[in-house]
Amino acid sequence: MVLILLLALLDVGCEAARAIWAVNAGGGAHRGVDGVVYGADPSNMPGVTSDHGIHHLPLLARVHPQDRILYQTERYNFDSFGYTIPVPQDGDYVLVLKFCEVYFQASNQKVFDVRLNNQPVVVGLDIFNKAGHGTAHDEYVPFRIQGDALFIRDYKLAFTGDVQVEFVKTPYDNPKINAIVLYEGKLAEVPKLPPLKKEQDEIVQEELIQEEPIRSEERETDQSHTVPKQAPKKVSRPKKASPYDEQDIQYWPILIGIGVFLPTVILLCKSM
Repeated sequence: MVLILLLALLDVGCEAARAIWAVNAGGGAHRGVDGVVYGADPSNMPGVTSDHGIHHLPLLARVHPQDRILYQTERYNFDSFGYTIPVPQDGDYVLVLKFCEVYFQASNQKVFDVRLNNQPVVVGLDIFNKAGHGTAHDEYVPFRIQGDALFIRDYKLAFTGDVQVEFVKTPYDNPKINAIVLYEGKLAEVPKLPPLKKEQDEIVQEELIQEEPIRSEERETDQSHTVPKQAPKKVSRPKKASPYDEQDIQYWPILIGIGVFLPTVILLCKSM
């Protein structure tokens, strides 16, 4: 009986949030790997649609291959623009805004703000600074609807049945959006992108892959203990006689003869 109750509690705790509205900005309809159905971007929206990422970034990082299309197409505008999203009932919601920098390759090139019902929720968003070039990045905006009020962080806003998400232009290029999903549920229940990989970690992994494996004769029988590799021992051998030593021995008689002959000649010269 206790086991059944524990399983029931685990099932409730692992319940996933439900997507109630989604759009693939700048692109057509799409079913995500998690089952979310994204509608095609309406043609009557302000701004410009672009599929630049499809042609120039076919291999986006940090996202399942099936969902790369969500980050390869986008809608941008030369001024602020936004989407109106219906919210059917009271409850907890999470707005997920999907971005990818497919053009700029440096920070401070494209920076903009995001507002929800005129309330700033993301300020100074620099996608490249957040994730780099050609890498998926999501922003999560949790809020709660209760009656005619929208609660977000410490703010209470008027609510009339819809939420307006607006991408606000700044002096740094144009605002944009790649895809939007509205989930009904808590932030912890919403599927998220995997963590960004650090460049240093990638370098370390590459070095580990390229490292030569240890030869079998260098392994110790007990794999749980590592024995430090010792330098090769020097083997003592008899000293080899130098060939020059033999040559010196051969010249000794000549040197002795010269040593005896010279004094004798000198004495004979003095006696004459």
